[in-house]
Amino acid sequence: MIPRSRDVAEPSWSPAEASSDDGPTRAAPFLALAGNIGVGKTTLALRLARRLDFAPLTEPLDDNPYLADFYADMPRWALPTQLRFLAARARDTHDAIAHARAIVQDRTCEEDVEIFAANLHAAGHMTERDWSTYRQIADLVLAGIRPPDLLVYLSASLDDLRARIARRGRVYEQSIPLDYLAALQDRYETWFARYARGPKLRVDTTGLDLAASDPALDDVIERIRRALPQPALF
Repeated sequence: MIPRSRDVAEPSWSPAEASSDDGPTRAAPFLALAGNIGVGKTTLALRLARRLDFAPLTEPLDDNPYLADFYADMPRWALPTQLRFLAARARDTHDAIAHARAIVQDRTCEEDVEIFAANLHAAGHMTERDWSTYRQIADLVLAGIRPPDLLVYLSASLDDLRARIARRGRVYEQSIPLDYLAALQDRYETWFARYARGPKLRVDTTGLDLAASDPALDDVIERIRRALPQPALF
């Protein structure tokens, strides 16, 4: 099955430019992949990194010291847990961009805020007071992070997500309820539709094996390459 890509927004802005002795130079390309749990962001990010000679920026290595407490008492520990996740991802994003090398990121800081923290709040696991505090801090953090040159939203059916989660065999993911995945899916659809910080591309990966040597995957990578606003760099 050839993946369908749509909702491509043409670049309406240029990446930040820095001055040098030889004149202005463009910032290195910044590509970001977004999508639900199990959709294949990390797998595709690694393949794109090899194909396009980008540096992969995967999940932060920082172990969140609040997680055990969070699972025992979500309303009490939701705020520090989510702030720790956001801080780690923002730090890694800043560091990667500062190295001035082309990067592909497999989850954005905005997803921490608009998908996962927002879902905790909606489910009653984060109080109104904590949510207000989190949003104020998150807005400041996001304002200081350069938007990607292209945001690629990977979508898939819920059945495909469950199958991929089962195949990769992470024990802690096997008990994820279907309604939780569905709630995240709804948030992703709303967030992507409203996203206006730069160019965006939607790729439906339903029926596609991102880990295999599938000719359709070459089509996905080529569509992403063409959608990037700096094709001359490749």
